[in-house]
Amino acid sequence: MDVVKTQSKLRTILLIVALFLGYIMIYIDKLSIGIALVPMSAEMGISPSAKGFIMSAFFLGYALMQIPMGFVNNKLGSKKILVFSIFMIGVFACLFGFGTSIIYFILIRFLAGAIAHSGYAASASKEVATKLPIGQRTFAQGILLSTSGIASAIGPMIVSPAVQSMGWVATYRLLAVIAVVIGLLLLIAIPNEKKAIVSEDVEVAPKVSLKTVWKNKQVWIFFFCAFFVNAIVYGITSWVPTFLTGPKGYTLIEAGNLASIAGACALVGAIVGSYVVGRWFQGNEKFVISVAAVIGAVGLFSAFYMETFATMALALAVADFALLITFVTLMSLPLKRFKSDVFAPSYATVATGGILGGVVSPSLIGLFVTASGGSFISVFTYFLILGLAMAATACLIPNLKKKKA
Repeated sequence: MDVVKTQSKLRTILLIVALFLGYIMIYIDKLSIGIALVPMSAEMGISPSAKGFIMSAFFLGYALMQIPMGFVNNKLGSKKILVFSIFMIGVFACLFGFGTSIIYFILIRFLAGAIAHSGYAASASKEVATKLPIGQRTFAQGILLSTSGIASAIGPMIVSPAVQSMGWVATYRLLAVIAVVIGLLLLIAIPNEKKAIVSEDVEVAPKVSLKTVWKNKQVWIFFFCAFFVNAIVYGITSWVPTFLTGPKGYTLIEAGNLASIAGACALVGAIVGSYVVGRWFQGNEKFVISVAAVIGAVGLFSAFYMETFATMALALAVADFALLITFVTLMSLPLKRFKSDVFAPSYATVATGGILGGVVSPSLIGLFVTASGGSFISVFTYFLILGLAMAATACLIPNLKKKKA
């Protein structure tokens, strides 16, 4: 019996490790564009508004395919979607390096979001929701989403020097190779559906329509919460490199170091936050989300006024720490609130809200910067408003009713 439990535990660990590596690739691909566009803009004369459109195109494709991929997941299974997603990230990263026009870059990033990224998050979360007992899901999801912090910590330290020394074309080809390697690891490590051990907590129920899914008010509360927090997070990812290398005058490597420091704090926020919330705030997550959202937004707003490297690092670190607690806590809720038969389309709907935040923010910020002649005060005010809106919306989340023993 102990042997069986040990084997089951090892399979679970291997599953989490494989999904973890896939998420690392997902987030590095997302953040690398903000870094690469700094030298690309100088080489090709790309305006701030055009940069915004390139970054938003990715999220538009992502948003359009998020819900359809949720249903494809139900039909084909999570493993196929996960492996396909990572391989396609490699394909589009390679193709991006051949670009010579803004239209081409917009198209490739749109396709990368629609085809490569759209299925990964829901598929990975479904693996957690159906393979682990409910008491372990918050922490497991926190580990996976902590990859945002890890990628933010190590990504700039890798991508910024690579772009500066190798050029952005060679860097994207290198990312393509890494994606293929991770895709092969996923193919080997993730068990086939028929071999997978399903958690005893998973409830089996008849299939439901999207209309039924959308009648759940919690889906829409989570949708708007995800929109607000991701509008901030993707706004930071997309435009902070430009802010740091432009108005603040840092080099690309210095900007990468600042992003890495903030990313390390985000990692701590994701892991510690998921553990603390999972252990002591079950059913009261909205309190954590609201408080952390306000702290994150205020910390980020203060970054605009920081003049030294140390104070800038501190402001960004506080912001990223709090915002990752907000994000991880929010995205753990669907794992506890949605039944298995509606999980994929419900989670995909919530994730679509977050992705729409990514659609809106990069382009809107580009327009803000263009309209203000290069100033970023309106951008950081926008971040502050989003954080307050996030906190207010989170207050509408109903507490989880505890099951009677």
